[in-house]
Amino acid sequence: MPGMLMVFDINETLLDLAPLDDVLGGAEVRTRWFDLLIHTALVVTASGRYQDFAQLAGACARTVAPEADLPRLAAALRSLPPHPDVEPALADLRDQGHRLVALGNSPQAVIEAQLGDLGFDAIYSAESAGALKPSPAAYALVEHAGEPPVMIAAHDWDIAGAQAAGMRTAFVTRDGRLPLPAHPSPDWTVTDLAEWARSLRTTS
Repeated sequence: MPGMLMVFDINETLLDLAPLDDVLGGAEVRTRWFDLLIHTALVVTASGRYQDFAQLAGACARTVAPEADLPRLAAALRSLPPHPDVEPALADLRDQGHRLVALGNSPQAVIEAQLGDLGFDAIYSAESAGALKPSPAAYALVEHAGEPPVMIAAHDWDIAGAQAAGMRTAFVTRDGRLPLPAHPSPDWTVTDLAEWARSLRTTS
């Protein structure tokens, strides 16, 4: 398989949010916070507006965890660890000749802090588009020529947005999630990024 341009979502897809449990008051609260954050971001985007994703994160944290230390939360978001399968997958994909970039909703400075050690060829923030994913404007930030890029994400709404923008897609089933029903299937549905990277070698 010729080298592809692979576009990675960041929070949950690459980075493990579990360390936020200590800041927010447990796994259940962290899940409620992130679900509310995504819901709010989707409503903002569907309404044709833009709001800073980091500011939305703080506002949602005040709703579900009023006692949370917001500066500590912001610092923790910048230092989340990658899931165990991420670094082996990125190394393998890079070795195969694929170009690896990241596209997130967080501000550029936050994403750069999060991914500084992972060696991406480029990092894009929806901040530059003035529109959060899944707005088409966010995916249009990714510069490419030739074959459509592949969007890799653990969120069904992100997969849907990338498909609408003409990208191929790989859905990562973090926490047992399933692709969006009644919607075109992703090109790949994977449970482990490292295993997926190895499988691409056999189809080259």
